This record gives sequence, structure tokens and C-alpha cells, in this order.
Amino acid sequence: MEVFTTRLESFTKPRRVKHSTTKRTLSLKWPHPSHFVATPDTLTEAGFFFNPSWDARDNVECYFCGKSLDGWDEQDDPFAIHWDKCKDRCAWAVVRCGIPEDIDRKGNFAFKDPTREPDGNAMKKARLATFKANDSWPHDRVKGHGAHSNKMAKAGFVFTPQTPGDDTGTCLYCGVSLSGWDDDDDPL
Repeated sequence: MEVFTTRLESFTKPRRVKHSTTKRTLSLKWPHPSHFVATPDTLTEAGFFFNPSWDARDNVECYFCGKSLDGWDEQDDPFAIHWDKCKDRCAWAVVRCGIPEDIDRKGNFAFKDPTREPDGNAMKKARLATFKANDSWPHDRVKGHGAHSNKMAKAGFVFTPQTPGDDTGTCLYCGVSLSGWDDDDDPL
């Protein structure tokens, strides 16, 4: 579920769920209206996919850390909640959902927490983890490839595949996304 489009589609396709004791089934779609802060788009960007159950009909799950959350209220912010609950164990929460912690009132990056500095070891480690999850970064399998995951993370990129087989890396600090990495490309 690391692929963005797959996570997003999980909110639009009906999901069949079974009751644990009666064996009755239901077909569920994302139940909340578009004026909620937690929309399919914001939830997907925050790392979640729709994974309802009989008792938790608006349950979502993080593709990276597996955290499940349900009971969404109108003003619940999926980025803030994911950051608050998973900042110590989820690389996606660290690199993506923690960004508001790094921005001042004028909208500029102002790293109040030195461990969140882009060049700091904690952030490099979290970015690298996005490439290493499920051995999905394709260029790590090619000996000597210029866009090796270590270089990508050091250059500030996180792995953000949009479709299966995609090699998109995104810098969350400047918003640039690049794909189609060749053997001799150097992200640094």
C-alpha cells in the first residue's frame, strides 16, 4: 500500500466486511462528507488507506507503521494525529506528518527541534526508511546505480511511488518530485 494511487483508491472502492459472530457482510465506502478535514486525499497523503471493519466503519491504517485509527470527527487532522501517535516509530509520520512542526507563522521552514533539521541523522534515517520498506526501491537492486536509496535520502528525497513500479522520489522541503532515474543519475 505504499503506492499513493492504491491508497487513494481504497477510499472509493466498496470494501466488504464481515460481522465476527453472525457472518453477515456489509459493503462499505468512506462514510464522511467532503467538508471533514480527514478526506480521502488528506488521509492518503498522511499515509493511510481505508481498512474498515464491522465495528470501525471509518478505520484507516498507515501503510508504513500499521497504526489503525477510527472514529473520525469533522475537525480531526490526519497529519497531526498521525504525528502525535506515531512520531517515535513511523518514518512516514516523521518525514511527512511532522512538517507542520517545522514551519513558522509566515510559512517558512524554521526548525525549532534540531533533530528535525533536514541534514540531521534522524531525518536522514527516516527518509531512508521510506526507500527500504518492503525492499521496494527498484534501484537498490542494480549494482552501482546512481540513485541508490542512501544517496536519495541524503539528498532529501523520500520514496513516493504514484503507481506500481514507479520510482518517484519527492523532496518534501521544496515539493519537487522526480522519477525515471537512470544508472548514471546522481541525486546529490
